[in-house]
Amino acid sequence: MSGFEEIYEQTKTAALRYISSKCLKITDIEDLFQETYLRVGEALDKGAEPREPEAFVIGIAKHCLSHYYSAAQRLRARISLSAGSVSDEPVDLEDETDIESLVADRDLYDQVFKEITALPSDVQRLFYLHYFLDLSLSETAELMGLSESRVRQRLYQAVRKLRRKYRGR
Repeated sequence: MSGFEEIYEQTKTAALRYISSKCLKITDIEDLFQETYLRVGEALDKGAEPREPEAFVIGIAKHCLSHYYSAAQRLRARISLSAGSVSDEPVDLEDETDIESLVADRDLYDQVFKEITALPSDVQRLFYLHYFLDLSLSETAELMGLSESRVRQRLYQAVRKLRRKYRGR
């Protein structure tokens, strides 16, 4: 196994979690992930020998994120996030409707994905980390720098909105 392959296998999960928690739109995650490992490969080709592979890759991911988004985009996203603040009261996510059952066919999946990408970017990231990367609420909260009850509440609101719109289809 080459040096790149070893580093990739050791760090891919941490890099994906980091990028997912920091990107402004979930549709950018794959591009940022690929760009990060492209730059990792370039650095290794130039002779870099990282002692701490995870720190090395996360450092490159930070650099990729800062270059991927302009300062204006980051500012607009932060302003829209602060405008959507809600109370920090905990709520229960339990319901008989399984979220995977809502996306059984491709058309419905596309509609639901469009709805998710229309949500505020912080909620998109929460949704991606919890439902797509299968992180627990506490892991998601830690990555996003939020309380677990805040994560639970934001996810509950998004899921409730989707259920109302797509229940019975």
